Amino acid sequence: MKKSFILLLLCIFSQSILAQDLPSKFLNFYSYNFDYKINKKVKLKAGNLFSIDAKTYKMNFTQFKLGATLRWNKKLSSDFYYKPMLFKGATKDIWYHRLSANLTHRSKLFRLPLKNTITTEVFSPSPRKHKYRFIYTAKLSFKNKVLPLRATPYIKYQLYYYLGGTKVNYYDTTGTQLLATNSPDGFHRYRLGTGVRFRPVKKFYVTLYYIWQEEFNMKSSKNRELNIPNQSQTRIINPFNDYQVVGLSFSYSI
Repeated sequence: MKKSFILLLLCIFSQSILAQDLPSKFLNFYSYNFDYKINKKVKLKAGNLFSIDAKTYKMNFTQFKLGATLRWNKKLSSDFYYKPMLFKGATKDIWYHRLSANLTHRSKLFRLPLKNTITTEVFSPSPRKHKYRFIYTAKLSFKNKVLPLRATPYIKYQLYYYLGGTKVNYYDTTGTQLLATNSPDGFHRYRLGTGVRFRPVKKFYVTLYYIWQEEFNMKSSKNRELNIPNQSQTRIINPFNDYQVVGLSFSYSI
């Protein structure tokens, strides 16, 4: 079983090497996390995430997290986080600070564990596209009788709502008439993900995962779109941020 697990890790790292032939929108995420259980209802959390461009091997950002989980009952829990992120810009590095809170409900779907989560986030300084984000997450885990090391496969879906970004001037197709000046509020991003979590030893977890992310505009979000031309039609304002991720995460419970 341990040999099979090591082979899976090698496969993931070989993905990073092969990804050099893919567009620069292909990323690798690497993270480590620690949990400290205070009692049955309270758990402290800390961790660090690194984002690497799979084509150039340059770091895009590193994100830290400090937080806690509160277990209200068997079905409901909440997470509270502070997540400072150092973003590697073209000319200078920028620190973004994020506060987040969520509420998770646990249930069953076809006798499989299902988590539904609503998350609220606030950023400082504000990215151009939003100051606040609201995220719906659905995660479905599967029973496993084939993979080693108590592996748990899962699939995940996320839908993002943006609010309070930098205001944008929206013009007609000729660029002569100003139609509106708004922040690009609305549903503008989704993520699809799948992965497998292993437990090689007690309290230690390794997760291999894949993410597909796309930003979009809804027909109902008129004059609040992303990815629009400026007045002179020479550049795109708030271009879509689409990418794929192969990630590896290590977690240990103290």
